[in-house]
Amino acid sequence: MLLKQCSFVLLVLFATWIHAEEEMAIYDEVEDVANKTISGEVEVSDTEAGEKEKLDKKREVDENDIHEEVKAELDKAVESLKEAAREREEEENGLLSRTNLESCGAVDCNHRGTCIGTKKTFICACQLGFSGKTCEETVCDSARDCNGRGLCFGTTNQLTCLCNLGFTGKRCQTPI
Repeated sequence: MLLKQCSFVLLVLFATWIHAEEEMAIYDEVEDVANKTISGEVEVSDTEAGEKEKLDKKREVDENDIHEEVKAELDKAVESLKEAAREREEEENGLLSRTNLESCGAVDCNHRGTCIGTKKTFICACQLGFSGKTCEETVCDSARDCNGRGLCFGTTNQLTCLCNLGFTGKRCQTPI
């Protein structure tokens, strides 16, 4: 969105710059003719007057073309903004839909904790012995997971055993 707006601003500035360059070129030509006439170097002939008239008409046509191009770009930018507004409105309507505002329940925490929040965004306050986003993991058991030979820290999926003296290994399975 920001990129489109920046591109549009650059386009308008470029079109304005081109228009200014064209006007300056015309102005310089007219000024040269005027200076020559004032200094007495050259009198303005019918041909030069005709050229000036042609330049004026060309300038009018160029201005109209530029105005049409700028108008077309403005129309594109307005359509782009309208589309962005429609997308945002649809997104907001989606966020405020009934299903997104519905409260979560014990089922969302695998019946192992209390759910706080909505179906879309919630946090589980797990019962003792369970952990994880939806209370899906169980806390490790020293007797079971460390063979009764150490203290277990973590969950059954990711645990660490602090082995008693005389034992080593991931699960305190090896006597020293």
